[in-house]
Parts: sequence; structure tokens; C-alpha cells
Amino acid sequence: MDYLMKVGLSRKEVASIVYRFSPLLGYSIEGVLKPKLEFLVYIMDKPIKEVVEYPRYFSYSLEKRIKPRFWVVKRRDLQCSLREMLGKNDEDFAAEYLGISRMLVPPDS
Repeated sequence: MDYLMKVGLSRKEVASIVYRFSPLLGYSIEGVLKPKLEFLVYIMDKPIKEVVEYPRYFSYSLEKRIKPRFWVVKRRDLQCSLREMLGKNDEDFAAEYLGISRMLVPPDS
């Protein structure tokens, strides 16, 4: 967890993250932590401290969940926390941020 301290979190903040989301200990720095933190800070323009509030951020797929939802929120010029953006299931996210009350899935052919 030295990496998280190196990028600006305190020892206490790292301890809080690990206590609340222990699977983080098994995540790769290069494969998971670094790309997600870089996206958070440089693209989403959010402070790194947001992961202290919502450490499950690291559990979501960057390509399949974080990026698509971020671009929806950004295009609509909305502000929300990581928990609000990522913690909802697809149907609830669509209802709140896209104004779709139900996800429409085409029937199998």
C-alpha cells in the first residue's frame, strides 16, 4: 500500500481504505490501481481523496463501468460522487442519469 501513500494518501487514509475494502490488497498496481487513479485524477478531474470515501471504485471495470458512466455524467454536465455514479445497478443508473425508466433489452432471436 506504499503506492497509495506515494500518490498522496496518508497512512490513516490507506488503512481506512483497506479496512473497508480488503480485496484491494490483491490488486495489481500497474494493472488496476494506477490506471484507475490516473483516470480519476487526470480525466475525471476528481481529487484522489475520493477513493477514501468510496474504495469500491477499484472494484469496477475501467472500460465497462467507470468510463462509460463518467462520459454520460460529463456529457450531461452533472456532478456526482463516485458512489452515486458507480454504486447503482444499470437500471437505476439509466433511470437517474439518462431519464430511462426501464432498460430495454431486445428479445432473443
